[in-house]
Amino acid sequence: MNIASEPVNVPANGSDPLDSGVARFLGLTGTDDGIKLNDIRSKAAGELKRFGDDLGQHLKEIDITVPPAVQLRSAEDGKVAVFGDHFGKEKIETFINADTRLMKWFKEVEVLHEILRRAELRGSGQTTEGQHFNLGLTSLGSIAFFSAD
Repeated sequence: MNIASEPVNVPANGSDPLDSGVARFLGLTGTDDGIKLNDIRSKAAGELKRFGDDLGQHLKEIDITVPPAVQLRSAEDGKVAVFGDHFGKEKIETFINADTRLMKWFKEVEVLHEILRRAELRGSGQTTEGQHFNLGLTSLGSIAFFSAD
């Protein structure tokens, strides 16, 4: 498993540094040592918090309260879906999927965490196949996690 100070721009086989487009997306600049896993963690955590706070405010405006927690996940059709049973499921999905800014932001948070997850699994023999990114909104803030099919 990678440690926080290990560069992630050089794969285990030593070829192809982290794509400069990915680095730009992350808002990071590589040093001579490359981009650190901790840099990606910080960026992912910051965006997750900002997105969760923003979405939480919007949900209050449409009379959706947390708790109960809301679990979001990308659906196969590219939209955001509420996973599980929540009293405001349809209202939340309609609201998020109608707001292109929130949709784009959710996808960016998802990509950040997928990059982080792949970097963490690199060299472990495990893959992300069958795992789904989930974003949970709780009364204490937002969380990101991966779940199996």
